[in-house]
Amino acid sequence: MTLHVTQRGSGPAILLVHAGGLDSRMWGPLTDLLQDRFTLIAPDLRGHGRTPPAREPYSSAEDLVASLDELAVEQAVVVGASYGGGVALELATLAPDRVTALGLFAATLFDHDFGNQLPAFWAQEEAMLEHADIEGAVELGVRTWVKEPAVADLVRSMSRDALLAQLGAEEDEREMPIDFATIAAPTLAVSGGLDFAAFAGMADRIVREVPKAQRAEVPDAGHLIALERPEAAAELLAGLLV
Repeated sequence: MTLHVTQRGSGPAILLVHAGGLDSRMWGPLTDLLQDRFTLIAPDLRGHGRTPPAREPYSSAEDLVASLDELAVEQAVVVGASYGGGVALELATLAPDRVTALGLFAATLFDHDFGNQLPAFWAQEEAMLEHADIEGAVELGVRTWVKEPAVADLVRSMSRDALLAQLGAEEDEREMPIDFATIAAPTLAVSGGLDFAAFAGMADRIVREVPKAQRAEVPDAGHLIALERPEAAAELLAGLLV
């Protein structure tokens, strides 16, 4: 399957990997700040945005390598948000020669201890979806993840589209290995000061385990750091985008 990709600007390539349950529109405020200097590649992962759900087992990291191949992009800075941050780490492990740097905003480490709050959220969301309560699940997600009211309607739209697309779909994503010690690309792990503490813990772990990793925090951002605080995100990425 070919991922739907939005491409803007010219210059060195940045691959933007969106958060789970959203789509490439979440990068709009950040791409507005960067498009004059960079080629911005923003795919919709399977079952998100304008890419339909998978009909066979797949790997998002492998899909991204295939997209870079189709676009004839040899190397890129890879920027990932939440679930997309975990996929970015999978990509850096799978194809290290394609990744020149990693910018990770509230990256999700799939084997991490999420504490009590997040499993409770997922259980409540799953119960709503079992009863096809899309709007209830959308509002639950906004209450859980959004700290900046100005972006709430966009998050609602992206979330609704993803949930409707995935409702009843039999997706089977293959989790790819992440080998922190072998990731040689300069890496920035960023957390939001208003986010769940588990994500700050994941950023701390990335810094401990990835050789060239640095740590940063945006104090007034929630989980969707680059969407809520694009200027701060662009400033933090400036050191990677040279």
